[in-house]
This record gives sequence, C-alpha cells and structure tokens, in this order.
Amino acid sequence: MPAHPVRRTVFIAAVVVLAPLAIVSLALRATSEWQTIGQTQNGDIVAISSVRVLKKDLRVALVRIDYKHPTQLPQGPPFVQLRARVHFNCTTGVATPTTVWFYSRDRNGRFVVTHKAVHDSQFGQESEGGFAEMLSHSVCSQGK
Repeated sequence: MPAHPVRRTVFIAAVVVLAPLAIVSLALRATSEWQTIGQTQNGDIVAISSVRVLKKDLRVALVRIDYKHPTQLPQGPPFVQLRARVHFNCTTGVATPTTVWFYSRDRNGRFVVTHKAVHDSQFGQESEGGFAEMLSHSVCSQGK
C-alpha cells in the first residue's frame, strides 16, 4: 500500500528541517567535550576530545592546540589554533595525525581554516609547540 502523499511530504519536510539541527547539536556537543590537559612551555593550551580505544595499545583522539600568540608554522601564515584527528600507538609513543586543520582568525575575529593537511611530519614537535609527549601520555592513560 503506497504512503499517503501528504504524509510523505510532511516527513520529508521534517527531515530537511531537523537534520541540520541534529548536526549543529552534535557539533556543539563535541566542542563542549574538550578536556584541557596542560600547557606547553610557550603557554599554548593543549586539549583532547573523543578518545577512543581501537585496540589494546592503539587510540584515536581529537586534539586541539590554542596558541597563546599567533604562531608562524612551516605550513603557512601565523596560526592561532591547530586541530587534528590523531592515531596514537601507546607501545611506541608515536602520534600520527590523519588530518590536521590550521586555524587563523578572519577580520571579524572568527576562526577560519586557512590550511588543511593529511600529512604533518612536524606534528607535536618543537616547531609546532612541543606538545607530542604530553598528548601521548594523556591519551594513552585513558581507557586502560
């Protein structure tokens, strides 16, 4: 028996209206879950979110670095924030980003992605703030 056309139209309209609201609420929920784990020697704030255990010694997490001062990095113009999805091997201590977003501020003060990378050989090293060891320790201590 075919669905009534009016019901189908109402259903489609509800999906069109509610889907963006669900996405926005998930994004807000994810941003509220950031856990500050410390600061670098330069005063940059290091935070993590959404830590998941993949296997016994493998983790994945979202990482955020809020630079105290706009920071000139090898990837481009001065950045105020770095965010990354990172795989951690807790046996070797290696942190490998799968995607990295570098943020600047626009003229209105809003964060804007000014560079995206799928490979970052300097991730967490001194040139980016020296936060790799702090991240690995914090992420690998979760989910044990």
